[in-house]
Amino acid sequence: MFRTVSRVVPILILIVFVATGVALVQNGHITTDLAANDWLVSATGAQPSAVEPQISIPTYFGSLEVTKSRAVTPGVGGEVLEVLVEVGDLVEEGQELFRLDSTQLDWAVQRAEIALELARIALLEINEQSSEGDLAVAQANLELAKSNFAKLETGGVTEDELAATRASASAAWSRYNELLAGPTEARLQQLRAQVERAELAVTQAQRAYNEVAWRGDVGKTPQAANLQRVTIDLNVAQASYVEATQPARASEVQSALAAAHRAQHALNELEEGISEVDLAVGRARVAAAEATVLRIMELTTSQKSAELRVSQALVNLEESQQRMEKAVVRAPLTGVVLALAAEEGQVIGASSPAAVIGDPSALELVVGIPQDQVLTMSVGDPVRITRFGSDEISVQSTISKIAPISLPGKGNSTFPVTIRLPEDGTAQFNPGIFVSATFE
Repeated sequence: MFRTVSRVVPILILIVFVATGVALVQNGHITTDLAANDWLVSATGAQPSAVEPQISIPTYFGSLEVTKSRAVTPGVGGEVLEVLVEVGDLVEEGQELFRLDSTQLDWAVQRAEIALELARIALLEINEQSSEGDLAVAQANLELAKSNFAKLETGGVTEDELAATRASASAAWSRYNELLAGPTEARLQQLRAQVERAELAVTQAQRAYNEVAWRGDVGKTPQAANLQRVTIDLNVAQASYVEATQPARASEVQSALAAAHRAQHALNELEEGISEVDLAVGRARVAAAEATVLRIMELTTSQKSAELRVSQALVNLEESQQRMEKAVVRAPLTGVVLALAAEEGQVIGASSPAAVIGDPSALELVVGIPQDQVLTMSVGDPVRITRFGSDEISVQSTISKIAPISLPGKGNSTFPVTIRLPEDGTAQFNPGIFVSATFE
């Protein structure tokens, strides 16, 4: 009997241990039940050993997302002729993404070039007809004609007035002789110097333009605008030199001769005396001088308008060239194509988002953490990010943001926690891949 009891007691004790262990293991953590311990001591007389609680390291899963992305808009509307990339492709900054139909844009550039050339020709023609010097001479002749007529009306002529009339006649004959003889060597040297300075400016502007000619937006650079401006200055300087070296036009010679005769006639009249005929002639001269001033002023106004038309034509050409360049849509940054809305044959608008480019080196993971665990976390805590299915591919990261507002859901509330991956050492992590995050 005693032997039977001695055999049964160890078996009962073992059963008690197993039952107690099963009751104490809950949710992966071991807890100590004081009532069970007391029962065990009273039943066996043995003191139980202390059990260390197990600490579980939370692990969460999710997909990586890019933190830096940029939408691509074409800037001009049109039909998509060719799409050169696909979603997931790596692209460099400035790389072509797709092309639009540029037929209308090309025509616009050609029209702008023609308009600019016509405006330049009109400006040169007006410059040939008048100048600031011509206006000054005409205004001086008008004042002289008025003064002479006033003297005729008073019937008196002073020595100073007579000397001024002689000077006017001398100047008129000098102008006539200059037209016959052609420009002086000093004048030609001055014009050649202007041409040389303009050529030097073009050379320097061309050199500056060549330094940025590799850029895709070279037409919008200050170097391109400066090159066009100094080229116009060179054309004007060359035209002035060519005009000066050409023989005087017959109309100019005849006009100068007529002016000389009028000045001489006025001098003769002053020297000979005043008559009714002289008064009539004086009135006619004042009217003619006024008409000449008005004509030259109109030409001067036309010259300013022509200069403005040249400037406007130049701006229109630059704008047309810029729109033409936008027909080829390029990547604004180096990254990966996350989305692509453009398809061949599709008509898109100038502001329509046609693609999205993301920076693959700027990645993050957002996971929902229960409230009881998020309270133990802080920004900057280490997190190990591991590529799902490849335990050997991992990178040490940190918590960059903990949302103060929980996500709606059932049961325990969860808070979005953002984990920012370092930009270095993440070559094997791409946007969209599934990873695990172990909070250490």
